[in-house]
Amino acid sequence: MGVASGGRVFRARRAVLASVTPTALYGTLLPQGAVRSELRDEARRFRYGRAAMQIHVALSQPLGWRDPRLNTIPIVHLSDGSGSTGIACAEAEAGLLPRRPTVVVGQQYVLDSSRVPPGAAALWLQLQEVPFTPRGDSAGELDTAQGWTPELAQGYADRVLNRIARHAPDLPGKVLAVDVIAPPDLTRRNPNAVDGDPYGGSVELDQSFLWRPLPSPGRHATDIRGLWHIGASTHPGPGLGGVSGHMVATTLTTGARFARLPRLSAGRRIRG
Repeated sequence: MGVASGGRVFRARRAVLASVTPTALYGTLLPQGAVRSELRDEARRFRYGRAAMQIHVALSQPLGWRDPRLNTIPIVHLSDGSGSTGIACAEAEAGLLPRRPTVVVGQQYVLDSSRVPPGAAALWLQLQEVPFTPRGDSAGELDTAQGWTPELAQGYADRVLNRIARHAPDLPGKVLAVDVIAPPDLTRRNPNAVDGDPYGGSVELDQSFLWRPLPSPGRHATDIRGLWHIGASTHPGPGLGGVSGHMVATTLTTGARFARLPRLSAGRRIRG
């Protein structure tokens, strides 16, 4: 078992862990004939979720929030409530840019001052309710006819910054630079972010638990001895814990069987 990279082959004594999407593993990385055709077909049908967008903002000084308690909070979520977030998700699913996006505002410099020059600040903004292929704008303000052009990305970023400015009025006067990473940019920078999805695939029921990453394997072990599939596209899904890697590592080091879930045929029904 080994991995080829740049014309070189690196051989693994015991296992290779592939932290990639099913699209990449079965459609690109493994040669034709290495696995059953059914697996490749399932991988082609693997669905990806909503796209994400990132905005990085350099500030001359920290924000002055209307509520001063937010000055020391590293992650702030701006929303009008669960109903507003639900509407924004539905708009994005329909291919529309949300009128009132939910904004994740990262102020990591409050925990690590070395991230910014003395006295300065920076914002890491995450938008998780945007379409990869926009069909329109819910607010009727932005032209989406050409897709994610630099002008569209900047226009949507302005909407996001204006939403923050309602809670931090001094934001416009402190902005030094803005870097916008639209969904296609995210895909180009990270092959695992297929269609701009940062979470490795939709986590609806039929792509979770025994059905993740694919219905036939239903586990981290693959049909190829020594090759294991880990990452957000596998059970238990996206998150910050690295649980899929831990499960496989536990299996390899202790012989536990956590990473070997029972196979489930794509046509088998669950009763109950």
